[in-house]
Amino acid sequence: MPVRDLTAQDFVTYKTMSSGAFGGSYDPSSAAAPQDFSPGETAIGIDASALPGGLDGVIAAGARIRHDQIALGGGLVRCGGVAGLVVHPAHRGDGLFGTLLTAVIARCAAEDMPVSMLYPSHPALYRRYGYQVVARGQSLIVPLVELQRIPAVPDRRLVPVTAATMPRLRELYHRLSAGDNAMLRREPPLFAEGLPGAGWSALLLQDEFGTNHGYLSWTRHGQDPRGVGLDVHELMGRTRSDRLALLRSLGSWSTVTELVRLRVRTEDPVLDVLPGAGTRPSPEPVPLVMMRVIDTAATLRARRAPEQLSGRIRLVVEDGTVPAGTCRAAGTFLVSADSGTIAAEPESARVPEVLGTVRLDIHAASLLLMGGRSLADARRLDLTAAADPAAETFLDALLAGPRPSVMDAF
Repeated sequence: MPVRDLTAQDFVTYKTMSSGAFGGSYDPSSAAAPQDFSPGETAIGIDASALPGGLDGVIAAGARIRHDQIALGGGLVRCGGVAGLVVHPAHRGDGLFGTLLTAVIARCAAEDMPVSMLYPSHPALYRRYGYQVVARGQSLIVPLVELQRIPAVPDRRLVPVTAATMPRLRELYHRLSAGDNAMLRREPPLFAEGLPGAGWSALLLQDEFGTNHGYLSWTRHGQDPRGVGLDVHELMGRTRSDRLALLRSLGSWSTVTELVRLRVRTEDPVLDVLPGAGTRPSPEPVPLVMMRVIDTAATLRARRAPEQLSGRIRLVVEDGTVPAGTCRAAGTFLVSADSGTIAAEPESARVPEVLGTVRLDIHAASLLLMGGRSLADARRLDLTAAADPAAETFLDALLAGPRPSVMDAF
């Protein structure tokens, strides 16, 4: 089944099919309706006319690959975000899902995107092709009365975020998320340069000299049956005191709503300063995040190593989920660290001395190379993660850090 690039002429057909599959509406006659794919993504699909009994002018299956960047171990790596992978109802059960997803993985490799990410509608389906759950979205319900008791933080002031100051918020976000794993870079064209809109508001936390120390972003809405009247998208600060100052400002909303829904990272520093016992998990469904290594060596090279870590191991990655040559995840690699830099190259005939060998399947590789997990964690999930003791110690140290978090909006 041939897979081809989708063009602007295919957009309405694809968008109508995608809206029908995932819900929502799309009216191509509306002046506000998009008419073409984003310049920050690649769209591919399969024509129905290439299938037995298929009709001309019908897209049997299609998907979009976002050209994102994510933070990874102190560095940045290009990431193929899989969006809107859909099969037409008339062609489901014909094997198009696997054909198209394999083509997505191959395209990520061809366009030098070392990792791929998606929000799965059916995790087991994507797992068959090497994707592994690495994170989940998290939100907390926070009583505002508890935030009112936080004392004022000296030498801090709040200023509104406007179109003119939005670049300062974006730059601060880059600084505060640089040490995380898997946080999106959020740059154009996939993310608008200006204010997000749709009721979004934000405040910058500054010192007396105008230096930015944190920010708080939210959307106000009608109070839901649980008493939540505010969705807080992000609360990020440089220090513990900065986060307390932002939480205190959030408490000022207690005159109009009792509770807020606060979105947090997997290991969010704000969890350490929330003051009361009334905070609880939000009851909404938890979105999962799956990722897949596309290019093992490039993913490792994108990271920074701990400055004091030095050594070399042999890393074997096995990938039986896609045909050989689809991507560059599988192979035997010599991985070394020295002065904060990671080198990773395919093993050659001349083998230098190594600390030992680590052997991973694609699911363990996809879990571990995103950071924050150990080989022992992978084994607890029944993933293949075998290693000589010294090599295991080295790789665990190399990939140490916070567990991955994915937050896709300001």
